[in-house]
Amino acid sequence: MPIDIPVISRMDVGSIPTSLKSQPSIRRHSMPDTSQFRLQTLFSQNRVRILATYTLFTIENLLRLAQPFALGWAINDLLAGQMLGVGVLVGQHVLHLIVGLVRQVYDTRTFAAIYSDLATKMIVSQRASGVDVSRVTARASLSREFVEFFENSIPMLMKVGFSVVGSVIMLAWYDWFIVACCLALLIPAALLSHHYSNWTRRLSRGLHDELEREVDVINSQNEIGVRNHFDEVARWRIKLSNAEAINFGLMECFILGAIVAVLFRACQLPAVQAGDIFAVFRYLMLLLMGLDNLPRLIQQVSRLRDVSSRLHKPV
Repeated sequence: MPIDIPVISRMDVGSIPTSLKSQPSIRRHSMPDTSQFRLQTLFSQNRVRILATYTLFTIENLLRLAQPFALGWAINDLLAGQMLGVGVLVGQHVLHLIVGLVRQVYDTRTFAAIYSDLATKMIVSQRASGVDVSRVTARASLSREFVEFFENSIPMLMKVGFSVVGSVIMLAWYDWFIVACCLALLIPAALLSHHYSNWTRRLSRGLHDELEREVDVINSQNEIGVRNHFDEVARWRIKLSNAEAINFGLMECFILGAIVAVLFRACQLPAVQAGDIFAVFRYLMLLLMGLDNLPRLIQQVSRLRDVSSRLHKPV
């Protein structure tokens, strides 16, 4: 018995659902969901845990900022035959120690868990989108820098803020001219930081290009190729180190001028005591240490910007 095969006319094609007509004949790799590999998303997904560790870090920095004042108080009281300042110094140090220990223990647990979750999602998403294993391996390692941004860079930024802004506020307690010297120091720091940021981003891009090739180079089992790869990685790291050293050297020239100016001014303050001079220089050192940390923070942010652009690439 013959089987009737229906013939679909040109008019019938229009009745086919659009969803069926748009289906490709060959299944393609879906684009990866890169929204989860953004700092904002990572923070929103772990907001409570991250803010808890930042709260502890804030308390720790406030106690650290109180140390020069407590030391100066203790020195002045001991020279006057009193002990109250020593008690304040001991209390400040013990509280700072306790909060610091709790914060460090909590930090490790929190950010280890965050990285485990992020790396898992990144690997699954990148492999599902067809990214080759060598690139996924390199990007899994580089994605650690996202977590390190919250674990190290943000706390470093907070520490720099407390060191610079907090020290300026405390120095205003002693003398406004000293504050003016410190504020003047921020001008060359800002200019050098801007130049250093652009410089390190270019160098970081070159380093990450080479790191993404690492698995392929190792798989090639070519001794000359492997040696050239690691020599090239070393050269990029040396360039980054040289950039940091040059920036540090230029900044230290301005810092020396500020130290000398504050030294003359502190010793000429009316009715100044030994503890006051010590406290002034401790706050100055805190400010300078904060400025010294800026190049490292800038380098980390520059590397993170380059890593972020790579994680949002489909291939």
